[in-house]
Formats: sequence, structure tokens, C-alpha cells
Amino acid sequence: MLTNTGEWSEIADVVVVGSGAAALTAATLAADGGAEVVLVEKEDALGGTSGVSGGGMWIPNNHHLAPAGLDDSREDAIAYITRIADGRALDPQLIEVFVDTAPEMLAYLEAHTPLRTRPVTNLHDYYEVIRDRVPGCKAFSRTVEPCAFSAREALGAWADRIAVRSTLLSLGASTTLQEDLSGRGGVSANLDELARREREGIRVKGAALVSALVAGLLERRVRLWTSSPAEELVLAADGSVAGVRVATPDGDRRLGARRGVILACGGFEWNRDMVLAYFGYDIKPLSPGGNTGDGHLMAMEAQARMGNMWSYWGNGAAFDPSVLGPDGRPFPQMLKGLGPGSIIVNRHGRRFMHGGYTYNDFPKTFGAFDQEYAGYPNTPPAWIIFGRTVKERRQILTVRPGDPAPEWIARADSVRGLAEKIGLDPDELDATVLHYNKYAAKGDDPEFQPVRSRAGSPLPETPEPVVGPPYYAIQQWPASLGTNGGCRVNENGQVLGARGPVVEGLYAAGNTSAAVLGGAYVGGGTPIASGMTFGYLAGRHAAARPSREI
Repeated sequence: MLTNTGEWSEIADVVVVGSGAAALTAATLAADGGAEVVLVEKEDALGGTSGVSGGGMWIPNNHHLAPAGLDDSREDAIAYITRIADGRALDPQLIEVFVDTAPEMLAYLEAHTPLRTRPVTNLHDYYEVIRDRVPGCKAFSRTVEPCAFSAREALGAWADRIAVRSTLLSLGASTTLQEDLSGRGGVSANLDELARREREGIRVKGAALVSALVAGLLERRVRLWTSSPAEELVLAADGSVAGVRVATPDGDRRLGARRGVILACGGFEWNRDMVLAYFGYDIKPLSPGGNTGDGHLMAMEAQARMGNMWSYWGNGAAFDPSVLGPDGRPFPQMLKGLGPGSIIVNRHGRRFMHGGYTYNDFPKTFGAFDQEYAGYPNTPPAWIIFGRTVKERRQILTVRPGDPAPEWIARADSVRGLAEKIGLDPDELDATVLHYNKYAAKGDDPEFQPVRSRAGSPLPETPEPVVGPPYYAIQQWPASLGTNGGCRVNENGQVLGARGPVVEGLYAAGNTSAAVLGGAYVGGGTPIASGMTFGYLAGRHAAARPSREI
């Protein structure tokens, strides 16, 4: 943190830190409010986590619903989010702000930028299967996705600097969410159409969302600085935020902000010290590696009030050594169990979760304290135990049915032998599998009532025994799509102060802010929708502030 005692390298009205959907939306609204805007991005590519995401946005009461004959309401959306947040929303009023503003934000962007969206009709609310116990939950989709976008035509040289999905196998880089979820994605897709999209530089999912918003910023002549991490906030004598120090390729630059700085630069899932400090156990990040908590640390130095730091957007993960990340090391892949015919056990060989729950809820039990055990028996990694029936019928990351099991999939001719190979107690694992198989043979599972989630693999509700020999095992890890704790904000996206109502001149949105929905992941694209909504509010409010002498 710097006190403003030197000369500015450059001055703008609003400085936006980050380039995900929340940051791009904030920059759009700030520019439309008459502000001169500079956006700074740590990485060479624009888009952050949003750019490699599925690109969905969970927008209640969005303008696609009524024409399709679908009945949504403000009251239902608030009731639904409130139930899933279950008291964890730090400011319940912000749930109402989100519900009221999200459809306005979407309509505004479609009217004023190149972004166009369409419903993802086969991605229903995530708690639909128990909607009789969850008020406001709908048996239809409130999620929209960006339409395919011709990035090369609209962006020119910038098209090659948009982050795209390359290391996650679960969703195709060239197919839409609607196509993926309807079974028309991947190898079954129209190969000619996929080739055309690649040839013409057409982007889908998060890359389409980012590309469309970047195109809008270029039309507005917003300056975009890449490879330029923000490293320190610059404070005025009265403690307000006056600007930021940025490490550009040409050296450090002090960038002043007459009206405000908006932090929307991702979470801290790649900062292992912060992860262990706030979560207490290891999680595997599935996002781009630049999310190291830079905005959080800068905000804390400026006396920001933080919240929700214990929470993250979750998933399950496994490692396939043939899938490498940018650093050349194996990159975790989304995987939460293998469905019927498999079980997940902890390091004591006991079941502690079911793979059919929503992906955000799935990893939470890894950090659970067990009173009887007097400790944390589910500390990762766990193990997925399965037999030949699962191996023969489904693809396991890059391993197709019929392929021989590679070394990273443990194999043995008995459950006891498998336990010895992976370091579990043979008696415990054998007893666990026998107990599970006894009931699964009758289509029952007394430990976990049959569950199915549209949010993950479409698991049949009927359990099946673990059938072998041979028997197999792979490691199961908790994973993060991004953390969701950070700066607490008000209805304008202003950062609340630890020693005052707000930190003047500072805003936050996206995963740099404390999740306004309390970490509730109610449908596909909840994080992106909430981040964009509060980016919209922050950009609009910052632009409307009077210019300060800095």
C-alpha cells in the first residue's frame, strides 16, 4: 500500500482491475456513464476464469422466460436463494438487489453491447430434484448462455488474446452448453460445424461472453492493459483509494483514478497459503493460475471489511497424467465419482459422500469434523472404488471403455488387494464394499438416499453393486472453480470499511468480493451472474461520482 506522495504516470476516471465478466461489465457501465476507463489485466490473455468457464448466467426473471411461457417471479427467486444460502448471506438485502438488478443488467448489455444470449433449456435449477422442500426452485432453466460469437471478425488481433478452455475435458471448447447437455457436443457433434467455428474464429461459452464484452469496450475506446498486474493500491492522505501501482511490461506505473478503482481480479484459490489458512485443507484449483488473491491482499491493506473467506465454488477433481497444464504438470480434471457401481471412501476406507449431489456441494464434507473420530477423517485425497462394470461402460477422463487401465488407475483382483495397493485398511474397505453391495443388489442405499443432480453427471437413481474382479481405484480430490470470499460490498458495489462505512474510492465485484448470495450456487452460472450484476452496479456508481483532485 502506497501513500500518494509521488507523480502519477497516468490518470483516468475509473480503473478496473481484472478482465473477467464482472470486470468487463463494470468497465462497460463506467464508460457508458461518461468515465474515462483503463482496465488492467495480470495475464497476457483477457477473460480470467470467465473466459474458460461454461459462460452460463443464472438470471431470474430474465427476458427469455415469459415468451417461452415460463412463470418466474421476484418472490420465488428471493425465496429460493435465501433457502439455499441458509443464513450465510452476510447482507440478505443484497439477495434482493441481485434479483432486482440481474435481469436489468442482462437486458442492458444485450441492448448496448454485441453480447446476445439464449436460454440453456436443459440446465434446470440445481435443487430441482428436491424442489418440494425448496421454495422458489423451478423445474425449468433460469440459465442463459452467450450466443456463438465471431471473435476474429469483431476483435481482429485481440481475438487471439481471449482466454479459451484448453485443459478441462468436461466441457468442449467448441460446443455450446446447450449442445453439451443435449448430447450433441464432443465426438457426436457435427464435425463440419466444429471445423467451421475453429476456422472462422467463432467462440462459444465463456470465451464468447468475454469476446462480446471486449468488443464493446473496444468500441468505447476503453484502454486495455495486459501483462500488467496491479500490485498496490495508492491511498490519499484521508485514506481513500486514489489509484493503483501497476507492474507493466515497461516498468512500474502509478495509475490514478479520479472516481474509483474497481477490483474484479478473481479469487485466491491458487494461493496455497491462503487456502490452507481459510479452508484448513488442500483443494485443487480448476481455474487459471493468476487467481492468487492479489485483490484481496490489496483491499485488506486498505482496511477493507472481508467476509465469506471460508467458502469456495466447489467441484470434484481427479488427475490424468496425460492432461497437462500450462506449466507442463498434470492439471486436475472435473470429476465427482463415477456413478452407479462405484463408491467414494475416505482414508479410513469408509464412505462419506455420494457423487450425485450438486458439484458445488460435493466437496464440502472433505473439511467436516467427526465427533466420534475426534478429527477430520475426510482430509483429502479420497478414493473412488469401482469394478469392471464401470470400467467397461464409461470413459474415465482420457481412458475409454476397453482401454487397458493405465498406471494411475490402481487395479487388483480383490478388494483387499486393492486396499493394500492404495494404502487403506483392507478390513475396513472390504467391510465397506460388502455392506454397500448387500443393499445395492436390491437397488437400495441406506447410507445415501438415491440422489440425482442435473448439475453433474445424470446419475440413475438406482444404486448398483461394485462388481469385480478386477477392482479399481482412483484418487478423488476436492476442487475449486474459484473462491467466493473477499471484500464485503454494499448495494453499489462499494467496499465496506473495517473502520468506517466504506473504503472511499474502492469497489469490488466477482470473486474478489464476498459472495452476495452467501455462497449459494442455485443454478448454472450463478457466480458469473452475481459477479456481472455487481460489476454493473459498481461501474455505474463509480462513473456517477464527482471527479476528485488526486
